[in-house]
Amino acid sequence: MKSPVFDDPYDRAAAHLARLNSIAEALWRVFQPVSRLQTAVLPQRAFQRPQIPKLQYRHVSFHARVKRRQPIQAATSPRDTGPLRDEAIGAQLIQIVNADKSLQPPRSLNDSLASINRQTYFLVQVGEKIHPRYENQPGPEEGQQDIRPRIPVCKVIDKGSFRLAEEAKLKSKKNASPVTKEVEINWGMAENDFKHRLERLKKFLDQGKRVEIVFGRKRKGWMQRKDVTDREAKSILEQVREAAGTVEGAREWKNMEGQVRGALVMFFEAKR
Repeated sequence: MKSPVFDDPYDRAAAHLARLNSIAEALWRVFQPVSRLQTAVLPQRAFQRPQIPKLQYRHVSFHARVKRRQPIQAATSPRDTGPLRDEAIGAQLIQIVNADKSLQPPRSLNDSLASINRQTYFLVQVGEKIHPRYENQPGPEEGQQDIRPRIPVCKVIDKGSFRLAEEAKLKSKKNASPVTKEVEINWGMAENDFKHRLERLKKFLDQGKRVEIVFGRKRKGWMQRKDVTDREAKSILEQVREAAGTVEGAREWKNMEGQVRGALVMFFEAKR
């Protein structure tokens, strides 16, 4: 079908607008269901602009940044109070002492641990020295601190020999005779001085020491304040035993020697 021919320009413009309206109406009918479907399916918040959280900035000092870069040493058990061992040494390079007391060249800690049988040997740090690379550099002046890098000096220890040495050391410590302390008491001393001597007795026993209570020995500066009766002397001995009895494990390990109201020695100890 041919389009009508319009001689008048206004008629041609009107006809053109009519065709445009027809095309627009057709397109609207085609896409209207899709638009309704999108509106029904997508919630309204899907078209909202996302909220971008604000960044929180924190100032970190230069010293804190440097501290973070330092290598973290291996944690040790709270019971490890002796020299550092194995990974607890925490250094990158170490030097190992040979049997003839000469030093091996610096070597990494990991390589040193890998070179020994960890089942029967371990590394222990026995000291430290200036890194060989910096030994020839001039040292600090008098009163200044030596800031030249140092390197741990370590030794390879046989676990079996070390265990035997520790057991022998513990055995000798147990067999060693306990320390003996002496507390002097005058039969007629003042009450406050007497109580002070009893406190010393309990203190020594609590420390695991043997204590000898010495009566009647005259010492420079002492004065016999009064003569005591047999009954008062026995009361003094009972007070000494009662004071020692307040310490756990304390006992009179040997019979007293001497004479009441004269020179006399009592022997106490506390088992630990």
